[in-house]
Amino acid sequence: MMRVIAYLLITIFAFSAYTARPVLAQSATPPAVLVGEVRGTIINRNSGKVVTESLEVMLHVLDQGLVDLDMKHAQSQPNGTFIFADIPFDPNLQFTVMAVYDGVTYSSDPTPAEMQSKQVVVDVPVYDTTNDLAGVQIDQMHVLFDFAQDGLETKEIYVVSSASNHTVKDVYQLESNRAATLKFPLPDDADYIFFKPDEQDRFVKFNGGFADTSPLLPSAGSSQLIVSYLVPYDGEREYDYTAPLNVAQINFLVPDQANASLQGPGLSGPESMTLQNGESYEVYSYFGLNAGQTISISLDRKVATEPSKTNNTKGSIARVTAFLGFAIIGVGIWWWRRSENMQNDENGIHSNEATLDGLILEIAQLDEEFEQGNLSAEAHQQGRQSLMRKAKRLL
Repeated sequence: MMRVIAYLLITIFAFSAYTARPVLAQSATPPAVLVGEVRGTIINRNSGKVVTESLEVMLHVLDQGLVDLDMKHAQSQPNGTFIFADIPFDPNLQFTVMAVYDGVTYSSDPTPAEMQSKQVVVDVPVYDTTNDLAGVQIDQMHVLFDFAQDGLETKEIYVVSSASNHTVKDVYQLESNRAATLKFPLPDDADYIFFKPDEQDRFVKFNGGFADTSPLLPSAGSSQLIVSYLVPYDGEREYDYTAPLNVAQINFLVPDQANASLQGPGLSGPESMTLQNGESYEVYSYFGLNAGQTISISLDRKVATEPSKTNNTKGSIARVTAFLGFAIIGVGIWWWRRSENMQNDENGIHSNEATLDGLILEIAQLDEEFEQGNLSAEAHQQGRQSLMRKAKRLL
């Protein structure tokens, strides 16, 4: 499960930028374009039957780095099948088909072009929906604290799983006739609140929290989201969190140079963690927080330290792409690698996670250079695609 979660986190990088199709220079004799077809069936996993109603289907043409190159539209047939004909085929292309069923978008696994048969066959699984949260839990929650001149920056990373065999949606009714799948708490004095993924209209803020309107598909680590915000801080702060769902594990991270400590009932640690860029953190953990239970953590900064030299706090929070890269490297990959290494030590296996960690660090640094305007869009895309291909091969 941890490997799946890490893969899903990495794919957030893959789909966070769009690359236009390259324009090829015209030659006297244009090379022949090989074409094929992508076909398949839409299957309801709950009933085991094909979906007989006509659905909108979309074919996405991807490169090896999972970057979207082109998209085609079609409708499924009454027998549940679909077909996309005369599609350019190339050994470096992959195809995935998306279908909209009961207001939810489902997707097939990316499938490489089959150059011999010139045909790709994929199934798109869909599910019935439910508003029951019984099978939903937060597998991992990571809370990162960072001290700034105008307050305490807090970043919360959620990895949510659904053991249900249905897609969970429309659990809560919001204002303006909107519905949400999940609700999460926020401090009453939280300000400068930002989300990742920054999908339009996905997250809805309200007093004391926010809602996620995205449907939750059946799978482990089926949803990952990040919220960052700023709260007042004058040397001491209570972090009170009431679990909206069962939480398997919460990890609290404090910069080592901040000279701060956390205290609270049931809290274990700290354990030191050092990233490849040399930054060190103290990690505290809490296990098994049930839905409705509250954990209270006292955050005490022992000695006032010189504030870090940044442009400004509000600007740094807004740069969510750079933060996302940092968060994934510093938390998700580290905990995945830690668990994998423990298992490998028992089995006598040596793995390549250190190399993967380095690749993701390079992706994050590349994104940050682009965000700061130090890298052109073309160089950013070329570098990202190259690094993503290497990371995918390792996975």
